[in-house]
Amino acid sequence: MKRKLIVTVVFLIYISFGINTPANATTAISIPIKNAGFEEPFIEIVDDYVITTPPGWTTYNPDGLVPEKRTKLTSNNGVGHVGLGTQFYDQQKAPEGRNIGFVYLSQKPGSGIAGFEQILDATLAPNTKYTLTVDVGNFGGGFQNISFAGFPGYRVELLAGDTVLAADHNNLYIKDGEFKTSTVTFTVTPDNPYLGQKLGIRLINLLQDIFSGLDFDNVRLNAEPANI
Repeated sequence: MKRKLIVTVVFLIYISFGINTPANATTAISIPIKNAGFEEPFIEIVDDYVITTPPGWTTYNPDGLVPEKRTKLTSNNGVGHVGLGTQFYDQQKAPEGRNIGFVYLSQKPGSGIAGFEQILDATLAPNTKYTLTVDVGNFGGGFQNISFAGFPGYRVELLAGDTVLAADHNNLYIKDGEFKTSTVTFTVTPDNPYLGQKLGIRLINLLQDIFSGLDFDNVRLNAEPANI
C-alpha cells in the first residue's frame, strides 16, 4: 500500500512539472522536449534545408567551429526536410515527421566537436531511471560531384546542469543513407549530488571523418521509478 502511495505522489509531482504520462504506461512518463522532432521551421520542398539553429535548441560549439554568420561553405547547423523522394536516405523519409536536425562541420577531422543542446524544465529526481533515445542519421549520396560518403561519429549526452550523467559515445556504426537509434540510460540514487538540477540533452558531431555531416531526429526522454 505504501509503495502505491509513493508512486502516486511521484506522478503528481511529475505532472505538476508538465510531464506527460503515456496512455499505455503505468509508471513511465515522457519528459517534454521543445522541437524534439525538428519540425520547426516548416520546410516545403523535399531535400531543402535552412541554415539556422532550430527553435528550442542552442548551438553547442565548445571549439568555435560554427561561426556566428554561417553559410553553406562554413560549418553550420539547421533543419532539413527528408521526405518521399529524398536522395540522401535509403529509407526515403525521416524517422519522425518531415524534418531532421543537421550538423555539418567543414574543418579537418579531429579539429573539435559541435552540435545541439537543450536545457529542459524538468529536474533530476531521486530513485528514477531515465532513458534518452535519439535517431542518428548518416546521410549518403552526393551533390555536384561531392561525395557524402563517410561517418563523422556522434555522441548523445544526458546532463544535469553542466554535468554529463551518461552518454552514448559513438557505439553505433551507421552506414551511409541510414538512421539508427541511440539509447542512453541513467539511474539516479537518493544521494546523487546533482539532484534538483535541470536536465539537459546534447547531440554532438564528433568530426572524425572527411565528410562530416550528421543528422538527428525524434529525441525522447522517459523517466520511471527505480527500485534502489
